Amino acid sequence: MNLELSVIRIDGDTQARVAVNEEVVRQYSERMAEGEKFPAIIIFHDGSDYWLADGYHRYFAAKKLDMQEIEAEIETGTVSDAMLYAFGANSKRGLSMSDGDNRNVIRRMLDHEEWGKWSNNAIGRHVGVSSMTVGRVKASMQGEKETKKTYINKQGNKGVMDTRNIGRKKILPETPEEPDNKANEMSEALLECEAENQSLKDKISIGNWDASEIEKIDIQEVVEGLREQIRVLEIDNKSLRESRDMYQSRNAEMIKTISSLKAKNKKLEQK
Repeated sequence: MNLELSVIRIDGDTQARVAVNEEVVRQYSERMAEGEKFPAIIIFHDGSDYWLADGYHRYFAAKKLDMQEIEAEIETGTVSDAMLYAFGANSKRGLSMSDGDNRNVIRRMLDHEEWGKWSNNAIGRHVGVSSMTVGRVKASMQGEKETKKTYINKQGNKGVMDTRNIGRKKILPETPEEPDNKANEMSEALLECEAENQSLKDKISIGNWDASEIEKIDIQEVVEGLREQIRVLEIDNKSLRESRDMYQSRNAEMIKTISSLKAKNKKLEQK
């Protein structure tokens, strides 16, 4: 059905994107002026107001042409229903969401009283991103909360203080140490080259993967994290091997000492 543009409300914070793309609005308006038919926008009607849920670029393109009506599909629901629909609409059709748009949606869902209780997988499926992306945004938000402190100043105004650097000592650059020998330098250089080579291989593999840019960023961070865990575990494992070898050596010495003491004791008993 056709719905008058004047009755459509866009002030319910149902826009999923960070901002409307003016260039896309211009292109849509030109194509509309040429007679191209666009899909109907999605509206949620709560019995009183008509909330725009999907089709902001089409809506503004129609406004740009001073159109009085636009084709719309009317759903029954509240402004919250319209918002939730908007958060998942562009993962299935329409203009693709940018990485910033997806993060914006994820943050808003996590901040919501009801949707914030959803699992990372559920939010990811609704928005159209991986659960890893949701987890990364959630961790970022948690870190922000831990480093932001609300206070009231002398004028009674509310403010937010970044507490990350409070109590931290300024780290002075260390005096570079002379390497023990050229062998150590070459060994470290080889290890660095090997790590860089592996990193480049990972990036090439991820670059050839058929996925969105935000998913590629996520998996690259995961791979780098796993590589670092492996490196740390290898160091720990080496330390354990060295400790094992040391204890085995001490144990062998103790066995020899005990055997020697037994032999001496036996000779004393024979006298």
